[in-house]
Amino acid sequence: MTLDEGSLQAKYDLVNLSVITSTQISSRTLAVLAQFSPSGHEIENNDPATIAAAGNNNGRPVIVALTARANATNKLISIVEIAKRELTSKKVKCFQYNALGSEIVEIERKSKSGNDESESDDAFETMGAVPLSEKKKRSMPVMTVYLAITPIRELRLAYGEQT
Repeated sequence: MTLDEGSLQAKYDLVNLSVITSTQISSRTLAVLAQFSPSGHEIENNDPATIAAAGNNNGRPVIVALTARANATNKLISIVEIAKRELTSKKVKCFQYNALGSEIVEIERKSKSGNDESESDDAFETMGAVPLSEKKKRSMPVMTVYLAITPIRELRLAYGEQT
């Protein structure tokens, strides 16, 4: 089941952060934690009403969505676990929702280096020259982790909940 992020943005303060292989773990972790701290200060008050609206001025709960392609998911998981550990040390309960998806990307074709004379291609004849495009399309896995400090019903129903 996929979830429309537009419906989340209507009710919640949704912050999208991407993670790529060159992303520094410390800077992205600080960006996640800054979203959950009121006005950039440390989280000291454990009042759920105060913490729920942390990081925004409109009183809506904050959801941080971290997205990474397959080659950067290990870094994504490290960032999420460090952020959860920091929030737990400040006695803030954190809710995690994991979503797996895919996106179509174009990848460069590898050139064939078939200059091997031991293989004879003379026995095979092509019926017509079929032009190959220089790029091929592939479905690339994408992982999105939603972090919140209040339970989000829509995400729990769509992806399950981890605390």
